[in-house]
Amino acid sequence: MFEIEMIFAFALFGLGVYGVGSGRDFLRIFFSLEMLLNAIILMLALSARYLGLTQNIQLAYLIIVLATLEAGAGLLIFAATHRITRSIRPDDLDSKEAA
Repeated sequence: MFEIEMIFAFALFGLGVYGVGSGRDFLRIFFSLEMLLNAIILMLALSARYLGLTQNIQLAYLIIVLATLEAGAGLLIFAATHRITRSIRPDDLDSKEAA
């Protein structure tokens, strides 16, 4: 069972890497980064559960807090960029000036 769950975590991580690499808009990149963090949290929780490492539980909690802060900062950056450029594509940042 542990191997199947870790394969799922690695698949989630790979999907996040693919999304970050191929993302052309802020939301896709943002959600892909969240998938990367969730895959790491899942791997830490699985190792804590099956290997009995209680340090990983504390590290998983720390990563959850950091992911929450990253989500808030990412949404603020997205809202500010959308307000300035009226677009969700990072490529449009250079083509429009701030009003």
